[in-house]
Amino acid sequence: MAAISAKSNIASVSWTDHLVFGEGSGRLNSALGLLERIRLWRDELGASVTHWRCTRNRIRGRFSAARGYRHCFQYRRPEIDYDDFLTVPQMAYELGMKAHLYVSIFDEGWPLLPKRTRSVSYHNSMHGQHVSFQSNFSRKNPQYAVADRNLKKRQWGVLCLAYSEVRDHLIRRFEGLLSSGLFDGLFVCLRSQSRPADFADQFGFNEPVRNEYLRRYGKDIWKEDFDLQHFRNLLGDYLTLFLVELRSALGNRGVQLGVGAPRGAILGPPIGNVALQWAKWIQDGIIDYLVIDQNSSQCPSMWHELWPMHRGYGYVQNYVDGFNLLPLIEDLDVTYAPVVCELGARLYVARQWSERCEAEEAALLSHPAVEGLVFSTFRFDNPGPVSRGDWRA
Repeated sequence: MAAISAKSNIASVSWTDHLVFGEGSGRLNSALGLLERIRLWRDELGASVTHWRCTRNRIRGRFSAARGYRHCFQYRRPEIDYDDFLTVPQMAYELGMKAHLYVSIFDEGWPLLPKRTRSVSYHNSMHGQHVSFQSNFSRKNPQYAVADRNLKKRQWGVLCLAYSEVRDHLIRRFEGLLSSGLFDGLFVCLRSQSRPADFADQFGFNEPVRNEYLRRYGKDIWKEDFDLQHFRNLLGDYLTLFLVELRSALGNRGVQLGVGAPRGAILGPPIGNVALQWAKWIQDGIIDYLVIDQNSSQCPSMWHELWPMHRGYGYVQNYVDGFNLLPLIEDLDVTYAPVVCELGARLYVARQWSERCEAEEAALLSHPAVEGLVFSTFRFDNPGPVSRGDWRA
């Protein structure tokens, strides 16, 4: 495909996927190969920024495996001759680019599930059917996972931001990661690989949410009928509060803050109808840029469907099937442009889940609200695995 004439695109790097399943220089395991690929991301993808996804071995946690299994990262990871937190930003700078650290807040992992569950609840072995990872914080503090109304079921991997302890922990984690590297920015991704809720308003009934709803509206969400939209908005308030506190903590570091979210007014699958207050984030200067059209339902590298047998229902908008969402260009015209163009904000459109199409990309890049596009480096660098449609050593 011809090189893109872009305003300012982003190369999104899932480094673990490269290391385990990449080929040749597309494995990104050598400094020489890395430099070659970053130059190509700049020249052929039109990227001026790279989103470097933090690997799980940078986060304190536990890998678990059923008897007879090992996590693919343990037996396929090659030798690496560089420190990514130092080398990636340095190389990007030398090539006239920026490097932002890519982190997640709703992807803390889960314990290894019982065999009877694993036998029917995964679509393929590459989605960790017999192996798992869970952060130590999540494992040691199960009370912080979002809970259902009866407080009997929790969604592993998704922490409740209504707890100050959760917000503080995540902020300290990100500050520590930034202190270990030379990154120009922090990209906070709202995707989650967790098993989807059975229905969209299933989770979020943790005690601090209940107490705040009772204070605001005089209703006990554990026992009484209540206004669902007030509940959804309250959960969205806590996400905004986290971003406000994160912005404050970043202080004078000179680090840009970006957020990646699905398109629309809610977080959507797999989490729920949590309100996305993206316009407020822009209007109040909480974030420096926004990436839209992200997708938690599908792997961005190989496009495997995650949890296809657990779609859930009851979403007021659903990017999986397009329910209650405008077509992309129309959505940019009607929903995003009035906010973004008025305030001069930077808006990017994720393309990791779309086939490459010059006409579509040109139309998006010509839109006045769009600063640039976001591409998957794995799909660009590794045509072999992509063409085969599966991981293979």
